[in-house]
Amino acid sequence: MKAVSDLSKAFALAVLLVILPAAAVPAAPAEPAQPSARPVSGAVIERKNVFDPSVPGENWWLFRLANRIHVLTQEHVVRRELLLKPGDPFDPLKALETERNLRSEGFIRKAEVRSDPPLLRVMTQDAWTLKPQLGVGTEGGDNYLIAGLQEDNLLGLGKQVSLNHARIGDERREEARYSDPRLFGTWVKLVGLYTRTARGDEIGTLMERPFFSLETAYSGRLAWSRTITENSLYSWGEASTKFDQNFRTVQSGFAWRLNESGDMTRRAFLGTHYEKAAFHRTVDTAPGTLPSDRELSGPLAGYSWVYGDYIKETEIDRMRRVEDFNLGNEFSARAGPMLSSWGSDRDRWIVSALDQQGLRLGPRTFALAQAGLRGRHAGGKPEDWIFYANLNIFKKIPSALPQTLVAHMEFNTTGRLDKEKQLLLGGNTGLRGYKNNSFTGTRSLLLNFEDRVFMDKEWFHLLYVGGVVFVDSGMTADTDLLKTRVKTDVGFGLRASPSRSASGGVLRIDLAYALNEGPGASRWVVSIRAGQAFSIFNSTNRRILQTPDAVLGEESAGTRLRRE
Repeated sequence: MKAVSDLSKAFALAVLLVILPAAAVPAAPAEPAQPSARPVSGAVIERKNVFDPSVPGENWWLFRLANRIHVLTQEHVVRRELLLKPGDPFDPLKALETERNLRSEGFIRKAEVRSDPPLLRVMTQDAWTLKPQLGVGTEGGDNYLIAGLQEDNLLGLGKQVSLNHARIGDERREEARYSDPRLFGTWVKLVGLYTRTARGDEIGTLMERPFFSLETAYSGRLAWSRTITENSLYSWGEASTKFDQNFRTVQSGFAWRLNESGDMTRRAFLGTHYEKAAFHRTVDTAPGTLPSDRELSGPLAGYSWVYGDYIKETEIDRMRRVEDFNLGNEFSARAGPMLSSWGSDRDRWIVSALDQQGLRLGPRTFALAQAGLRGRHAGGKPEDWIFYANLNIFKKIPSALPQTLVAHMEFNTTGRLDKEKQLLLGGNTGLRGYKNNSFTGTRSLLLNFEDRVFMDKEWFHLLYVGGVVFVDSGMTADTDLLKTRVKTDVGFGLRASPSRSASGGVLRIDLAYALNEGPGASRWVVSIRAGQAFSIFNSTNRRILQTPDAVLGEESAGTRLRRE
């Protein structure tokens, strides 16, 4: 009964967090009729290579050689992203959506779309896309090595191919991946992934036509994957048991836009879901810890809306890159019966709901909040459920050295989780002064505060650098979080980002000191790895929210290869 009560409270909170932001979305005021915008007669595409010889310092022989080696993105690849076609009236929203689509590609560093009546002027600059993958790092006491090669813009056509090797502790992976974001010039994305491990081969493919604009009429998705991985459960920073998991999934879905106009875009979804998880003992499997096999199969239906209020910011989660954030409201919900007549091991319902809201808090200050609920229901009881909430506040400080203050909060509460899943708190989930996977429980709270400092100078026309000071606090519990002692660390770090990359992602070097007792002989912990120490959304609950097939859509080789 307590689990049911907790689920009811969590659901009520989720509904409240969903309804209030949506109700707060103001209706667009009526605008006086205006003459139609002048039709676009065509588009002028201006493409720049990785280095621009007209910029002082970039007309160097080594940079000119790099430009010759790099194949410039072909004009038709840029042109196919345009949402404004000849004869369309100029629409600022579609121009911004085109910019976002171009920036989301892994080979475009800068993108700008503007009206130059009667033409559309599109300006892009390529990123360096031939990437040797050589990563050696440590985080929370665990070391890793990644080596390989990745090309994000094969022959200037926007296709990605990569070959990688990874070693994380005793775990090894060899991976080959291919991604084509515009299959045969259409809006269909194709991904193929093959990974070899000591336990067997992993393989998967994904075909997806996304909603590339708020006015896109429909989207579709078909995915299949088989992964064979070793799972570990942790206690006090050490693996308490290990077992192999064989996971197979097939997913299909079709979504379509319900309304033709208006500020809020509403969509419906129909699809199918199949997954089978089989678990096998190893010599490291502790008695009584092997999860039960599970098979789910059935139809899904869903509903979502998007209220777009997009802003462009820099120096938030990346360095010297334009980042797009929606300060409007986004909501989605899906549910469906997993039926024994469809192949499930028993009749169940699965359900998920997610709401995200942005908010302007003042000059150079904004917030992003998110709340979600996910789980199953079988035999009159909830199972494998989680309620989670995230809050991020960003404040940019104008000063000689640009600074961004970041406050981050995550809360999770769970019930009757599948035995292979855990909430984990430690060096790899935002609590940098402690070993990876130090603390576990059914509930968790994580608080982070960072002062991120960015230097304006581009070193050698190749690198941006910056720094950070931080405080992390967190706790986990099986009952009452308020009765649990908080674990806190403080520290500082350096940040670096390749200026010619598309992502603007950071390499971080952090030195943290744990103010409270934790596993490990020392309270000093050094972290060297790519990416921020915590995600904007969902750092501590990744092992619960992400199923093994999530690797198909993951663009970061480091994230794919460092997974458990």
